[in-house]
Amino acid sequence: MRKSNLFTAVAALALATSLAAGAASAQQGQREPSQNGQYQGPSREAQRQDDRANDHRDRRESWRDSRNDVRWDDRQHNGYYQNGRWTYGEPPAAAYGRRGFELGYRPWAVGQNLGYYNGRFQDVDYRRAQLSRPARGMRWVQDDRGDFLLINRAGRITQVVVSGNQPRDRRQSWREARNDTRWDDSRYNGYYRNNVWSYGAPPEGRYARGEIVYGYQPWQRGQRLGYYEGRYQEVDYRSHDNLRAPPRGYHWVRSDGGDYLLAAIAGGLITAVILNNTH
Repeated sequence: MRKSNLFTAVAALALATSLAAGAASAQQGQREPSQNGQYQGPSREAQRQDDRANDHRDRRESWRDSRNDVRWDDRQHNGYYQNGRWTYGEPPAAAYGRRGFELGYRPWAVGQNLGYYNGRFQDVDYRRAQLSRPARGMRWVQDDRGDFLLINRAGRITQVVVSGNQPRDRRQSWREARNDTRWDDSRYNGYYRNNVWSYGAPPEGRYARGEIVYGYQPWQRGQRLGYYEGRYQEVDYRSHDNLRAPPRGYHWVRSDGGDYLLAAIAGGLITAVILNNTH
């Protein structure tokens, strides 16, 4: 083969390879190079959009689905925005493609009405779920994500108890929906029994698993460290700009979740809480 023909063939092969790689990149989304120059994985922005569309660990925050080709999915969305106005439930087919339209999710809140979702929930035995006894005309239901809602006959919500997956926001309590779980210090900080909350792990062997529900309650003023007293790291307030000098008989301690608690040295009474919400 002549050299000129050989060079032409090599150039054509290189061009074809380049075009194929470009097509693959277009199909998979923009990619970013690693330190060694190799392209791998989707871009950070593409990954963030994908995570936002699929992340429902924290169901106390509203979010919008910004993908252009998205369609209704009961597992992801519970309503939609149209020109800034929110509506629960599946949108009409004519809404897609209009300006100002976005699918999304909004957490349940007291005072809302189930509306589109009324009748699509599972009734709950409040005793087994360690919930408060409902008043006459009220009942507890559980949605498809595991949260408990206390509703009246008209479907209006009067109380919300978050359950299921562990949230990132430590300012709100939650309880574990599954009955086959075991105590885990990294997830729970107490338990319900007869709808009464106790901090710490339940006494080993004292209660049957069906009697208790594990969960998490954020620290609050007026509570006592109790079970957790002595299990925290003492903090020097001078090393932290957001901590003030503790009064006589008190000290700052830090929980295993990173929360700062101003507690009495004797008795563990909490008088101030600064939550670490990076969790």
